[in-house]
Order: sequence, then C-alpha cells, then structure tokens
Amino acid sequence: METLAAPIWIFDVDPHAIWWGNAAAQTFWKTRSLEELKERDFSSDSATVRQRLRQLVVDQDACEHLDETWTLYPAEEPVAATVRFRSVLIEKGRSALLVEITSQRDIGLDIHSARIEEAVRYSGIILSMFSLSGALLAQNAASFDCYGSAREDSRDLVHRLDDKGTAQALFDAVRRSDVFEAEIEVRTKSANKTHRLIAHKGRDPATGDIVAVLSEHDISDLVLLRRQLSELNSNLEERVAERSASLQISEERFSLAMRGANDGLWDNNLETGEVYFSPRWLEMLGYGSEDPAPDLDTFLLLVHPDDRELLHSAVSPQNLDETKAAEVEFRIQHKDGHWVDILSRAFLTIKDGRVARIVGTHIDISERKHSERMLRRLRDILIEGSEALPVGVAYYDQDFKLVMCNTLYKAMLPVSAHLVVRGVHFEDILRNSAAYMAGQFGYDNPEEYVQERIRAARVERQRWVHEQSSGRTVVGTEIPTTGNGVISIIEDITEERARQKQLQQAQKMEAIGQLTGGVAHDFNNLLAVIMGNLELLQSEFEAQTFDIAEAEALIDAAIGAVRHGADLTSSMLAYARKARLDPTVLDPNQAVQETERWMRRTIQSNVEIETVLQGGIWSIRVDRNSLQNALVNLILNARDSMEGGGKLTIETANLRIDDTYFDSRDETITPGRYVMVAVSDVGRGIAPDVIDQIYDPFFTTKSVGKGTGLGLSMVEGFVRQSGGTVRVYSELGKGTSFKLYFRAVTQDSAKTHEESSLAGVPQEFTEVRPRILLAEDKPEVMAVLEKTLVAAGYDVTTAKSGDIAYLIFEEDTGFNLVLTDIVMPGRLQGPDLAKECRLLRPTVPFIFLSGYASESTVHGNGLSPDDVRLMKPVSRSDLLLAVETCLKLGHKQS
Repeated sequence: METLAAPIWIFDVDPHAIWWGNAAAQTFWKTRSLEELKERDFSSDSATVRQRLRQLVVDQDACEHLDETWTLYPAEEPVAATVRFRSVLIEKGRSALLVEITSQRDIGLDIHSARIEEAVRYSGIILSMFSLSGALLAQNAASFDCYGSAREDSRDLVHRLDDKGTAQALFDAVRRSDVFEAEIEVRTKSANKTHRLIAHKGRDPATGDIVAVLSEHDISDLVLLRRQLSELNSNLEERVAERSASLQISEERFSLAMRGANDGLWDNNLETGEVYFSPRWLEMLGYGSEDPAPDLDTFLLLVHPDDRELLHSAVSPQNLDETKAAEVEFRIQHKDGHWVDILSRAFLTIKDGRVARIVGTHIDISERKHSERMLRRLRDILIEGSEALPVGVAYYDQDFKLVMCNTLYKAMLPVSAHLVVRGVHFEDILRNSAAYMAGQFGYDNPEEYVQERIRAARVERQRWVHEQSSGRTVVGTEIPTTGNGVISIIEDITEERARQKQLQQAQKMEAIGQLTGGVAHDFNNLLAVIMGNLELLQSEFEAQTFDIAEAEALIDAAIGAVRHGADLTSSMLAYARKARLDPTVLDPNQAVQETERWMRRTIQSNVEIETVLQGGIWSIRVDRNSLQNALVNLILNARDSMEGGGKLTIETANLRIDDTYFDSRDETITPGRYVMVAVSDVGRGIAPDVIDQIYDPFFTTKSVGKGTGLGLSMVEGFVRQSGGTVRVYSELGKGTSFKLYFRAVTQDSAKTHEESSLAGVPQEFTEVRPRILLAEDKPEVMAVLEKTLVAAGYDVTTAKSGDIAYLIFEEDTGFNLVLTDIVMPGRLQGPDLAKECRLLRPTVPFIFLSGYASESTVHGNGLSPDDVRLMKPVSRSDLLLAVETCLKLGHKQS
C-alpha cells in the first residue's frame, strides 16, 4: 500500500488521529513526513465527526467496505472526495479505519449541495431514514450515537419508538404526504428519552422507494423542566386557593395565575431597571387599572417614614438569600390616605453570579395587625387592671410557666418572692414552700403535696386555704383555662376571717339568748319539782305524820329532777362545745357496730338498719360515749322521720378534705385526712326554710312531748369540739343524710394515745382511813362533800379557800388526796393550789371539781394528766369512784 497511487491512511478512532499513511496520503494532505501527517485531523475535530467514524467501525462488521462523499481540508482548502472505509485492527487489537481516496471532484460544481451535506453531517440533529416496512436504511452520527447500529429489519422503528401504534401512525402520515410531528418517549442506548420527532415523506436514492425521513430533537431536559414548572405552578395554585376560596384552579401562564391570586406581586429587574406591580398589588393601595402604575421611587415614598429603613434593609440584595424568602412587615399609604399593613416576602434570582432580579409578594395584613394591636391594648388594660385588684393575680401557660402577674401576687408569696419572675415554673414556687405548707393540708410528703396541687390545677377550680409563716391567712385559687393554662389568684382573708368570727360571735350571742330562755323555763320546772317535794317532806316531818315509803318517793323524785337538770346542763355544754370530753383513739367502725347492735332492740321491725363500713378505716381520736350518743340521737331522729318504716343506713369512709369543704355557716376545718360517719334515712326530709335552724337549741319539728330540741345541737357541739364538722343533706319526700367528719390520726399517734390511756393502772389500795384535804368555797357544797366522804370512811380536813388549803398542806404533806374546787376566792385557784402543793410533794393526787366545763378541761398550771376532773353536780357514786381511783394511783406512786 506504500507504493499505491491512491492516498491511503489508517485512522485510529479512539485517539481520533492518523496512525499510518502512504506517500500518496502525505501528498494529499500536503505534509513532508509521516510524523507531520499524524498531526492532521481527519476532517474537523467535532463531536459529530467522531460519532460518525465510530459508527463506520461498527457498520463495517456488516459489510466489506463503505463509500461516502466527504469534504476534506488539506492545507485548509476544501476537497470533495469519495472515501472508502474498511474496518481493520491495529496494534494491541484496537479498532481502526483503513481510509482510501477513490476519486476527487471539484466542489465548486455544486457548492450548495456540498454545504447542505456538510451541515447535515455536522448538525447535532438526529437524522434517520426508514423504509415503510419499518427497517432502518440510514442514520447520521447523532442517530448512531443515540440508538446504536441498525438492525435492518422491520422492527427497527417499533423498537425505537417502543410503541407499534405510534409507528403505524407515522407511516400512515408519510403515505398521505403529511408531516408527522409528536413528542414521544423513545428507547435509546442509555435510557428512555423524550424526543420531538418530525417525519417527512422522502425517496431512497438507491432504489427510488418512498421512505420516511425522521428528524429528532432530545427534549428530555425541556420536558423535565416543564414538569418541574408544572409542579411549581400547582404548588402556587394551592397557595392561592388557601388565600382565596373563590379562586379556581388555573393552568394558565404564571402571570395570569398571579393576577387571580390574593397576593400582590412585584418584580424588580435589576438588569433592565424595569419594575412590575401586579393588578392586585395596585388594588391593595386603591389604584385601578386606569391609574398610572407608580415607579419604584414613588412606591418608596408611600412607605411609612418609620418603616422605610427596615424595608430597605430587608429587600437589599446583600441581605437576601437565594435559598429562602425574606419577610418584612411595613405600613404603606393607601390612595385615600390611610395606612395599610403589608407583609412582604422577597427572594432574588442569580444570573451569571450576579443578582438579576428581586421578586416578591405583598399580603394585606391590616386586619391581623389591627387585632394584634387590640390584643396588646387589652393585655395592657388587663395588667393595669390587675394592679388595681385587691388580690394577687398571675397567669401560667400550658407548660406552667409564669406569663404575667401583678405586684400584689409577688408580695403575697413572701417565702418565694425571689422566684416570681417571668418564665418560672409554678412547680418551683410550690416546692420552695412545700416543707411548710404540706402539713397544713394533711400531706406527710411535701413532694406529694406539690404534685397533687399541680395535677388538681389542670382538672378544675381549686382553693387552698392556709396560714402563712407571717400569721396571715390566705386562700390560693387555681383556675384552669381553655388554653390549658392556669390562672392563679392569692387573696388575703385574714380580716375577712376576723369579721366572720365577729359575726359568728353575734350569732352565738343570739343563740345564747334563745338558749337562756329555754333553760330558764326547763330549770324553773325542775326547781318546782325539787321545791315541791322538799316542802311536802318538810310538812310531813313537822306534822309528825312521817311515812318512810312516801318520804323515799319524794326524795327519789327530787333526785330525778336534779339528774334531769344535770343532763340538761350537759346538753347545753355540748351545744356550746364546752362539754368535758375524754377523747381516746378508737376504731370508728367498731363504735358504729356496738351502737348498731344495741340500737336494733329499740328500733321497730319495720325499720331496716344497714351498715356500709369501709375496710381499712382510719382511726379517730374522740370521746367514745359522746360519739355513740351522737349516733343514737341521729338514729332516733331517722327512725322518727320514717313513720311508716324504711331503710336506715350507717356509713363510714376515709376521705381527704380540702378547703372546698366549707360549712354552710362560713365555718371551716383544717384540710387533711378525715373519717366520715353518716346516718341516712328515706323519711320525709327537712323543709328548706327550717334546715338552717335545726342546730339551734330547743328547736324541733317534732310534736309536743316528743323532743327537747337539744339533740342536734348536742351532736353539732360534740363534733365541732372534737375538731370536726357536720353536714346535712335533705330533700323533701326523699330523705335526710347527716355526715359527721372527724380528723384521722396516724398510726404512731394512735399508738401513743393508746399507751397513755393505759398507763398508770393502780394496784389494789388497802389503806384503812386515807386522809383527804377538801378545798371548797361554798359551805353547802363543802358540807355535802364532807358528809359523803366521812360516811364512806375517809378522814377529811376542810378548807374554804385555796390559800387556806395550802397552809394546811404546807404544815402536813401526808394527805393521801386533795379534793379541790377549780374557782375559789383568794390567790390560789385549784390549779395554782396543785402546782404549789406539788412543789412540796410531787406525787400527791388531785381531784378537781367545777361547775364550768371550760375550767374542767384546763391543762397546765399544775394539772397532771392523771388528775381526775369532775363536773358539778356530781353523784355520790361518781365521787367515791374517783376518790378510790386516785388513792390507788397515789398508793402505787408512793
């Protein structure tokens, strides 16, 4: 081949360079050596030429050689030549083309055709020719690069379009000499692509047959961009729909969609200086389509002077971020002069590394800003108003963090005032004083108190009455809000409590007046009985007609009247809450069961008694006899209210009382753990107009002779004297329920009281004539007491005052017992006498007598827990039993 006259060279396709050439080739390319020849390009170093040469390598696998007309450029001058290509292998098995110039012609003969041919060859358009049977006849380099080599069968076009129906429609159009145009998805070598395909009718120059000539453009990126734009447009339409329900979904161009939106659009093109304001933007400011649009400077002048710097800073290019929109609120003047509140969102676009445009939207937020200003004003009014309130007020949000409070709220929390700042947790304020507060509400564990108060504040309105370390009484109220927050109110009720006590005292004085009248009436009747019997006894004695049996009857009648008077006094003292009680720790269920057992025998068979006793009932510390007497009173009242029979229920329960358990007469009890004892019936009930009077002394709804009117007053007095409260619930025709509340005692305190009650039980006392020192200022009382004691075998020494009794005891401390009145004339009262005597002899036992219940319950001032206290009048048996008990105790201690 070196000596052949035809220019021949081998072209290495991969590096796109001549690998070898003969002498004729060097002459053709006008080079002086092979090395210089290797530096020449084949035709033009373009991607299209490279694609075509690779295509020729592949196509040579199907035929021996291929002739094509090319325009080559030796010495940069065009030469039209027929080039024959053969596929060969060179070193290392690389594919190459053996190129031979078979003929040359003058390009000037058909310069137009040559140019068109070159344009087709170097164009990036995908060109191909198909027979009407669907076989690929020819394709350019771009087509080869996209689809690969031809199959040369009838499935070529169907395979390419991946749709037999589309291929058939294409051929039908070509046969009709129509232009077929479509955007279709085609199957390429690498992946499916979207092409814009145009097919024309043509002829095969080799055979003259009608063929389909296809030109294709890869519009995959355009379709993707169009899809993305469509998605963006859909999102924009959704936003528009949210702002205005009246807008319909539109698939118009972006500008038309913005015209229908509720947002105003503005566009500042920094490259051209053009500023665009949408019709909606102009409408916000009162401008119509007939009004000239303002320029940028005019727009800036319409902005409120106080907001111009803020707006300028927000939309300044150096302050904007391409990735997110900037927001700013400002005021702008409406055409009619008022100010419009605007929310503007702006973002920028970058072109060639520079800011090209700033685009934004305007939203009219005047109504929202007006509402915000009104809310701020209302909040200011609320804060100012709260400062004028006589109570402390605070608001905590849903996280129990302090939002606001008035000055008085902080002042009413002296222990936690340093914590009361915005954002502090309500729990922290409670915990700071929990150690002091928990005990007041019956909590042994301070943390349990804190958590319970937090929990309760979420549920419903809560009131917590307590005494502060300063001695002030306050009530803390927590009120849950609809926003899951809490309003906290603290009120100082110290003065209010003082006024309540004054009112109660006035009511008590009124009750005492009523009581005095009733007592005077009953005592006059009792005195009449005593006096009448004594006068009859005296007249019989003077007339010497003394009959022993009749005399004993008269004496018994007088004694009965005295006992009736003592019972009346006891009832009155119970009502006044001054009755002498002997409280012990007891099981309320056991007391109820004992009472119920022996009351069944006194209740008619048509009354059914049912007990509902809670298991694990807490212990209480009350006077057992008074509790059972109270139950008896309530049971008898329940029986009397059910004249035709019915069901009577006695119930016990453990419960925790808080400050919401207020008595209807404005009397409260300390919050904590309590035991409830209830007696309920299904009788006629209590009329609402008299229910407030049922505890008044001598008030009764029973018929004459069936009730004294002291039963319920005695029950109430006992319960309240025991530190509890009583409540009544009644409905006419349905029944009544009395509920007694007693404070529960802990297990440790119960044990302590039990041990103290059992301590000091004496051994048998055997002394023959014990010596008793008797101090009493009333001669007639002293005479009766002395005669009773002497008759019982005791050695009695009397003194008419505490001072005299002390002088006697000072000279002789050997008395076995001192029996003294509590209130006597002179320096030494009964307790003072005990104190002075015990300085001389600490173990001497004392018995105290008094007609005043408040005196008999005094502790301290010389009184010992082992001392016996007796209420006048005292019966002979009670007096002698007390003396014997004290003597036994004194004997044991000595």
